[in-house]
Amino acid sequence: MKLMGLDHISLAVADFDLSVDFYRRAFGYQLVFEERDMAREIQSMMGMERLSCHLAQLTLADGPRLELIQFLHSGASPQARPLSAGSGHVGLTVENVDEALREVAALGAVAIGDVTVFPEGRSAYCREPGGSFLELLEFNQDGG
Repeated sequence: MKLMGLDHISLAVADFDLSVDFYRRAFGYQLVFEERDMAREIQSMMGMERLSCHLAQLTLADGPRLELIQFLHSGASPQARPLSAGSGHVGLTVENVDEALREVAALGAVAIGDVTVFPEGRSAYCREPGGSFLELLEFNQDGG
C-alpha cells in the first residue's frame, strides 16, 4: 500500500450547529460542504439501517479538512461504531495557549484539566459547545 496523504479529520459531535459555528468563529475554518439528514451514504458506510447524520467539512489554507458529524437515530452503543460525541480530538497549533484558551472560552468552550508543560511547549484540552474535544498546542520557538 502506498499512502497518498491525510484527507480529513472527523469528529463526532452532539450539536452540529454549535460545533460548526465554534470552529468557524474560533479558528477561521471555512465551510466547504454541508449535508443535513444524510442517510443512504452513512447507512452504507456504517452498516446500520435507519442511521442518518448532519455532516460538514471545513478547511484552513494549510491543513487537512475537518469533518464534523452528528449521528442521528443510531440506536447503537458508543462502543459499537465511532458515533459518540467527543470520540477523539483535533490538535491545533496556536501562538499562545493562554490567549487561545481565553478566546475559545468566550465562544463557549470549557477547558479540561490544566495547561500542561512538556519539553517542546505547552498544551491544553477543551470541549467545544457542540461536544467535540480539541487540544491547543503552543510549541517553543526553538522546537524544544
